Parts: sequence; structure tokens; C-alpha cells
Amino acid sequence: MSTTKDVQDSILADPSLASVVDLIDIRYWAYRSDGTAYEPKGGQSLAPRQHARLIKVGKRSFEQTYRAVREYRQKFPGKAVIYSGDNFDTYGWGVFMAGGSLACIPAISDPRFLKDASTMHVIGLPDNPTDQWALGNEGKSYIVYTDSKNLVKLDLNNANSDFTVRYVDPKDGHLFKGDETVKGGKIVELKAPQSGALIFWISKK
Repeated sequence: MSTTKDVQDSILADPSLASVVDLIDIRYWAYRSDGTAYEPKGGQSLAPRQHARLIKVGKRSFEQTYRAVREYRQKFPGKAVIYSGDNFDTYGWGVFMAGGSLACIPAISDPRFLKDASTMHVIGLPDNPTDQWALGNEGKSYIVYTDSKNLVKLDLNNANSDFTVRYVDPKDGHLFKGDETVKGGKIVELKAPQSGALIFWISKK
């Protein structure tokens, strides 16, 4: 289903209509980088470009793209959510980390990455950092996206196992050399091999 937010929400609020919707496409509306919503109204016989002339479109951001996808995944966990609006190819990792489908991310050089990701759901991190987002299959595997910090904390208190830590470049999907091993049973601190955006991929040995 790909339509304006008001129409989208109206359909999804009706159980008889929502039951036939398998996929929610966030395309004709979005949250701006300042947190406000760009949401043209339906039923006005205007093309998207005409709406854009009447309403300030604003800028997009990783955080707000994540927010939009995450909200609908939480409300409708049985439905796939995709983001095909403005800058869909720029904030693909935001879609991915929010549990969205068909995210525009680079091919990852190790196929096990996506296999692990398919078993995960959104989780929280210690201290609730505002520039880090995480997916996890508790006790087995985790993926953490950090926007800038080179230190990540992960709660492994309930997993008394050894874990392999790999680092993925979000720009092109290649894995950095030099895997590390950490011991579970506590909150672990992971240091990145470089500054800037990075993916931590942690999996049970």
C-alpha cells in the first residue's frame, strides 16, 4: 500500500481493510530532519510535485527515516514496511536497522550477515545512546550501527559464550580485517577500528 499518510492510517485503522494489506510503503510522506511531518493530504487530485510546491518538503535524516519505519513495524508487526520516498538510497541503513524490508544497503561481502539479520529484531543498548541502533537475536547474534562514536556497549549478561566481533563498512559492505573475540556474561565494550559510521556484527562462536 503506497499512499498519503492520512489515507494509509485510515485504511490500517479499519481491520477489514488492513487485513488485505501485506506491505506498507512509506513514499508520499516522511518525517523531516527536525521531527515534523511532511504529509500531504489525500483526495486533493494533486500530483506529488504539486504538493511539494504547496508544502515545504524539508530535509530527511537517518534518525527520522528510522523513526517512520520503526513506528509502522511496531504498530503492524505482521506486515512488511518499506521506504521508497526521498533519499531512499541514502538512508537505507536506517530502514534496515528499523526492521524494514528491501532496504537499499550495499551487498555485504559475507552472506552470513543477512542470514543472521533475518533472525533479529530491534533491541535496546545500554545507556540508550542516541546515535546507535541495534538488532539482535539474544544470546546468538547482534548487529549494531553506530553513526559516529567508536565505542559500543552491548548487554551479553544472559549469554555465557564467546562471540566473534566483525566490522562492516556501511558504505560498500566490505568487512575489515581482524576479527575479535569477546566473552559474554557481562556488558561488553567494543571499540571500532576507525571513526565514523560503522557496523558491528557480533555472532556466537
